[in-house]
Amino acid sequence: MRDDGAPNPRLEAAAAGRLSWRARVGFGIGDYGLNLYWQAIGFYLFYFYTDVVGLSAAVTGLIYAIGGVWDAVSDPAMGYVAERTRSRWGSYRPYLLFGAVPLALAFAAMFTVPGAFSGTAMAVAAGATLLLYHTAYTAVSIPYSSLGARVSYSSRERTKLAGTRMYFAFLGGVSVIALAGTFRNLFDPPAAFGQLAVACGVLSVIALLICFHNTTEQPLVSAKSRPAVSLRELLVTVVRNRPFLLVLGGILFVTVGMTFITKTALYHFEYALGDRAAGDVALFILAGAPLITIPVWSLVAVKIGKRNTWLAGSAVSMIGLAALYLDRTGSVDMALLTYGLISLGISSYAVAFWSMLPDTIEYGEYRTGVRNEAVVIGLVSSSQKGALAGSALMLGLLLEFISYRPGIPQSAETLQGLRSIITLVPIAAIACGVAVIASYPISTRVHREIVTALASRSRAGDQGHSAT
Repeated sequence: MRDDGAPNPRLEAAAAGRLSWRARVGFGIGDYGLNLYWQAIGFYLFYFYTDVVGLSAAVTGLIYAIGGVWDAVSDPAMGYVAERTRSRWGSYRPYLLFGAVPLALAFAAMFTVPGAFSGTAMAVAAGATLLLYHTAYTAVSIPYSSLGARVSYSSRERTKLAGTRMYFAFLGGVSVIALAGTFRNLFDPPAAFGQLAVACGVLSVIALLICFHNTTEQPLVSAKSRPAVSLRELLVTVVRNRPFLLVLGGILFVTVGMTFITKTALYHFEYALGDRAAGDVALFILAGAPLITIPVWSLVAVKIGKRNTWLAGSAVSMIGLAALYLDRTGSVDMALLTYGLISLGISSYAVAFWSMLPDTIEYGEYRTGVRNEAVVIGLVSSSQKGALAGSALMLGLLLEFISYRPGIPQSAETLQGLRSIITLVPIAAIACGVAVIASYPISTRVHREIVTALASRSRAGDQGHSAT
C-alpha cells in the first residue's frame, strides 16, 4: 500500500466517523419501500401467474427470463446516467423523489392488468407490465443502492448501515406477508392481489420520500477520481477489480439458491404437506426471522469479518436445506422449523453482501483512478436479476419436467421431484457461492488503508499502484 501524500483530516474523518441513528434509519427505510415490491414478487408473482392468472409454468418462466434480459441492459445504463446526474439534491437522491410514484403505479399494473385478458393476450399483458415495472424499479433502485456508497466511507460503519438497511428490507417482507394474508381472507384471489399491490405502493412511496429527506451524499474521497469515459475503460476497470468479481460471483450463486427457496415454499406446503395456510407461515418465517437474525449477523460481521460471516451463514442454510430434504415425517411443524434454520442462514448474505460491495468500489478506484459506483452497482443488479430470471425459467422448466400441474393432487413421482428442486438445487448453488467467496481479500484494515490513501492522493495527485 502506498500513501505518499499528506493526510486530509476531513476525508479521513469520513472514512472513520460514526453515522447517527437518523442517518442509518433514514437510509435503511428506503429499502423497506423497495422490498415491499421485491419480496412481493419473490413470494407471490410466480404463483400469481400460474395459479391465479392461469399461465403455464413454462410461459411464466419465459416472461421472467425476458425481464432478466431487459435488466441486463437497463440497469447498467441507469447507473451510467445516475452517476453523471448533477442537481441541488445530489446525483442519486432525485430519483427517489421523482421515481417513487411511477414505480408504485407500475407495480399495481403488474398485479391487476393481466387478469383482464385471456389466452395469448394474457401472456403479452403479463410480459408488458412486468417490463414496465422492471424499468421503473431500476430507475429508483440503482440510484438508491449507489447512494449507499456515499453515505459513509467507513467499512465498519457500512457493516452497521447494511444491517440497518437489511433489517428494513426484511421488515418490508414481513409487511407483504401480513398484508397478503389479510387480503386473502377478505377477497377472492385476483382482488386480493390487486389490493396487496395498492397497499404496497402507498407504503413504498412514503418510505422512499422519508429516505430522500433524511440522507446526505458525501463528496468523493478523491477529487482526482472520475467515472469511466468509455465502455472499454469500464470493462478494463471491472476486470482489474478482483474483489468485486468475487462478490459478484458469490451473490449470483446465492440468488439462484434463494430463488428456488422462496418460490417453491408455497408449492411444498400445499402439495407435499397439504397445508396451504402453513405455507403462509413459512413465508412469514423467511421474511420475518431476519428481523431477529440480521442484528446478530451485523455483530458477527464486525467481530469475525464479512467474508467469514458469509461462509458461516452458508453452512447454516445448507444444514437447514439438508434437513428439509431428509425429513420424511410429513410434519408441518418440522418443515417450519427447517425453514427457520434456512432463514437464519440466508439472512447473513444481506449483511455481508451489501457491506462488501461498497468496499470493492474504493478498491477499484484506488487501482485505476476510476470510480464507477453506480455503473458497477447497475452491473450487479442486472446480473442478479438475470440470475433471478434464469432461475425462474429453470424452475418453470423443472416443474414441467416433473409433470407438475397446478390446482390438482400431485403424483408421488412429482412430489419427489419437487422435494429435490426445493432442496438440492439451492444446496448446490450456495456451495458454489462458498467456493467463490472464500478468497475475498478486503478486510476492515485493508479498506481503511485504501480510503486513507485515496484521501491523500486527492491532495498530492498521487495515482498510486496496487492496493494489495
